Amino acid sequence: MDLLHRALLTAVGALSLVYALVKISLGYWKRRGILHEKPKFFWGNIKGVVGGKRHLQDALQVIYAKYKGRAPFVGFFACLKPFVLVLDLELVRHILVTHAGNFTTRGLYSNDGSEPLSGNLLQLDGHKWRALHAQSTGVFTPANINKLLPRLVLISRGVQRSLGKERLQTLNINELVDSYNLDVVASMAFGLSADHTEFRRWTQSYWGKFSLWRAYLALEFPLLAQLLNHKSYAVSAMAYFQKVVLGQLQEQRKRDRQPLQTFLQLYSNMDQPLDDVQIAAQAFGFVLAGLVPLNATLSFCLYELARQPELQDRVRAEIRKTLEQHSGQLTTEGLKELLYTKQVLNETLRLHTPYPFLLRRATKEFELPGSVFVIARGNNVLIPTAAIHRDPAIYEEPLRFDPDRFEAEAKRTRPAMSFLPFGDGLRGCIAAQFVEQELLVGLVTLLQYHRYTPCSKTAIPLEYDNGRLLLMPKTDIHLNVERVDN
Repeated sequence: MDLLHRALLTAVGALSLVYALVKISLGYWKRRGILHEKPKFFWGNIKGVVGGKRHLQDALQVIYAKYKGRAPFVGFFACLKPFVLVLDLELVRHILVTHAGNFTTRGLYSNDGSEPLSGNLLQLDGHKWRALHAQSTGVFTPANINKLLPRLVLISRGVQRSLGKERLQTLNINELVDSYNLDVVASMAFGLSADHTEFRRWTQSYWGKFSLWRAYLALEFPLLAQLLNHKSYAVSAMAYFQKVVLGQLQEQRKRDRQPLQTFLQLYSNMDQPLDDVQIAAQAFGFVLAGLVPLNATLSFCLYELARQPELQDRVRAEIRKTLEQHSGQLTTEGLKELLYTKQVLNETLRLHTPYPFLLRRATKEFELPGSVFVIARGNNVLIPTAAIHRDPAIYEEPLRFDPDRFEAEAKRTRPAMSFLPFGDGLRGCIAAQFVEQELLVGLVTLLQYHRYTPCSKTAIPLEYDNGRLLLMPKTDIHLNVERVDN
C-alpha cells in the first residue's frame, strides 16, 4: 500500500511539474505585455494543425486577419514555442532588408558534423552560413544563370517527348511536372545524365521515418539534439546523394574543359572552392528547398489555366509569338519578353504560395523605430507570406486568380514587401532567378503545343494537404491534355 501511495504521489508531482512548465511557457507573451491570441493548453495557437484537421496557413490567416492594424506584431505559440507573428509590412521590411543584420538566422536544425548534407544554405546559421553565402553569391550571378539556359531548354524537351502526339489524354499533372523538375535537379544540381529512376526513389524517401515531434524537439532543443546525434534525414539517402556528387566531381575533373552545364561546375570552379562534401550539401539543398515547391507551383498554374481557358490561350499565343520572333529558340531575351506568362506565374505564386511563412530569429534586440515595440534577442519571428498575399486590403478579391494584378502599373500601386514568394534581403532565396527561369521554361514547354482542361477527376474546388507545412494539393491534380499544333 505504501508503495502504491508513493507511486501516486510521484505521478501527481510529475504531472504538477509538467503543468507548471506548460503554463510558464504559455505565459511568455503575457509576461512581456505583448498583444497575443490566448493559447490553448499545450497546443498554443495551432490546435488542430498537428492532427491534420486544418493547415498551419489557416491558423496564421485567422490571427493575421484578427489583429492586423492593432499592432505591428502579435505573440503566437506553436505548441509551447513562442513566435513573433509579424502583421505590418514596414516591420517586414526592417526584418528582411533594412535591419537584416539583426535577423540573420532562421533557427532551423542543422548538424553538419554527423549529418554533412545538412550543411546547406537553407539550414545553416551563424558564421558558417555567412561564409557559405559569401562564397555562393558568385555561383548564382545573372551571367551564370543565363549560361545554364540552353541546358535547361534541352532538359525540357524530355517533357514534350513524354506528352507525345496523342490528341487527347487524361494525365496526372503532378507526375508530369515532377518528371521535368526532377530531371532539372538530377542533371543540373547533381550532374546526372543517365536514367534517373534511382534518384527519383531517393528524393521521395529521404525523410525516412519522419516524426513531427522529433523535428519540433530538435528545433526547440538543438544542442540536446546534437548531443543525442539526432538526424533529420534517412542515413541511406544521404549516403546516396553524397556518393553521387563525389562521383560526378571525380569524373568532371578527368574530362577536358566542358561547356557550363551544372552547378557542380560552378561550385568547383570558384576562386575559393568548397570541399566536395560541402558541394554535395548544396546539391542536396536543391532537393530540400526546391523540388516540392516547384512541382506544386507548376501544377497549380496549369490547374488555374485549365479553369480559365481564355487566360491559357493568351499565354500560349504569347509563347508562340515570342518563339517565332527568335527563330523557334528560347533565349534569354525571349524569356524577358514573356511578360504575360510571368504575370500568370507570379499570380500562381501569390495565390498558392508554396512557403506560407518565412522564419527568422533575432540575433540582436530590435526596437521598431518610432514605437515602444521590441523584438528581444533570441525571439523566433514568423512572417505569414501567404496571409499577406491574401490580404484583401492589398489584393482585391484575393481568392480570385487574376494575372492582371502583376501588370507594371498595378505593381507600382502596392506597398513594398507585399509579394514575397522568394523572401527578400540577405536571406532571401539565392537561387530565385534560376527558379523563375526553370518555371518559365517549364510553362513554355507544357503550353506551346498542349491545351489543359478539367476532367472528371479534377477536384474543384482545390483543397490543400493539411499534413504538409508547404501548400500542396490534397490529391494529385488530373487534367485533360489536348494536342494543339496550330
